[in-house]
Amino acid sequence: MSESSIVAIILGVLTLLTGGGFWGYRQFSREAPVRKRDADIAVAEKSQQMAMAIADDLREDYGRLRTDLNSEREERQKLAGRVDSLETQIREQNRTIQRLREAVRTFNAAWDDLTHRWQHYRASEHPPARPNINID
Repeated sequence: MSESSIVAIILGVLTLLTGGGFWGYRQFSREAPVRKRDADIAVAEKSQQMAMAIADDLREDYGRLRTDLNSEREERQKLAGRVDSLETQIREQNRTIQRLREAVRTFNAAWDDLTHRWQHYRASEHPPARPNINID
């Protein structure tokens, strides 16, 4: 093999590779937008599936929260009823306490009067009437 045939073979191989590379590039440049579009569609579908899954989870969470909220409202209404009942009982007990305090004041006044004027009451023909205190 001569030097010129080796150079011719190398040039032929380079020409084939360069030509194949050029045609490969052209083919790739034609398919690139199609591949990009397919990839974008795949990403969009995956995003849509993820969004739907998130929406379903949020819907379930919303349902649970609504149930919890309704049960909390019911509990709050029950507690409000109990508080109203307790307030009524407290008012009644306060009235009873006020009546008892008034009765104790009256009793103390009568007792003080009785002890200070005992000699006078004991000696009188008509002792005073017994105090009429009605404690309910």
